[in-house]
Amino acid sequence: MEFYFRHSLGLVQYHLREATVSHEDYMWSVIGERGRSRYPGFSSDPLDGFWHLLRDLEEHGHTFLAGSHAEFFAHVQRAGSFGTGPRRIP
Repeated sequence: MEFYFRHSLGLVQYHLREATVSHEDYMWSVIGERGRSRYPGFSSDPLDGFWHLLRDLEEHGHTFLAGSHAEFFAHVQRAGSFGTGPRRIP
């Protein structure tokens, strides 16, 4: 797991071997709908991003945290098939 923090939590990505997927695309793959995850959320408190990310991992991150490599790679592949069209801010 890789994340960036400057004034608030920024880019979050998941890595396994050669596979990389953003939090947004991973959640889209797991939930099945873009914009339904809690992160990034919007708040004036910089720590809220971490709380939103934690909730997403608790609710939808099982495959990354405890699933098999094959399960995770299936989500990476599925996320890659969504294309790079316009993204909406949740």
